[in-house]
Formats: sequence, structure tokens, C-alpha cells
Amino acid sequence: MPPMRTVLLPLLLILSCLPLGCTSQRTSDEGGTWQRSELYFGLSRRGADDVSEAEWRQFVISEVVPAFPGGFTELNAIGHFRQEGTVRNEPVRVLVILNPPEQAATVSSKLDALGRSYCRRFSQDAVLRADSPIHLTFLHGDAP
Repeated sequence: MPPMRTVLLPLLLILSCLPLGCTSQRTSDEGGTWQRSELYFGLSRRGADDVSEAEWRQFVISEVVPAFPGGFTELNAIGHFRQEGTVRNEPVRVLVILNPPEQAATVSSKLDALGRSYCRRFSQDAVLRADSPIHLTFLHGDAP
């Protein structure tokens, strides 16, 4: 006769699913804690026209896509700031990159390289970078 523990453990696992409504359908996956990095690219240039849509697209195609072939999110925004006592605004492009912790060092160096490249290419003073830990959950559409 098998030990009581060998019989009870599978039975307990099966019974534990019943009151919680366990099903074979997947509704979400826990992605765990990742890092969210954002780069803010101002499009205004001193003494020159703003960075054009064509120039921005070329930057994305030639530099961002090769650096992050796994994907990224691009947002259009308007930045507001005070300069010499006057409130100003500027068109901005924001790149959002999500990465697991084991890629943090590699992603960090790629983000820094992108920011520096943009500054050189478009005569910018700086590109703003913001990093924060986030918790991801992947939601699926196959739930009832």
C-alpha cells in the first residue's frame, strides 16, 4: 500500500481546483517584474526647422529597429516646460521599451547609444531617459 502522502497530494491538488473554477482556458500569464524604459526625443531644434516626420522615420528605421528588433512602442506627445520665464511646448516622440531583468545591462547600453546618437544627429542638448520597475500580466482573449 502506498504511503498516505502519495495518495493525498494528487487528490488535494485536484480538489483545490474545484472551488476556484480551474479550467484549461488561459486568461492571463504573469510576466513578473520587468523594466520599463522610456526615451523622450524632443523634435525642436535651435535655429533650424523641427525634426521632420521623414527624418524621425529614418532614425527609427536605421537605429531603433535594429537595436530593438523584439519590439518597442512609439508615442507622439507634446512636452511642456518653462524657459527663460516663458512656458513653451515642443513636439516629442517617446519610445517605450519593456525588458526582463536579465536583459537590463544590454538594453541600458542600447538606450544610451540611441539617445547620444539622436543628440548628435539632430543637434539636441539631451534626450530624457526614465526607467522604472513594472509588473506585467499578459491578458489573453480566450477567456469565456
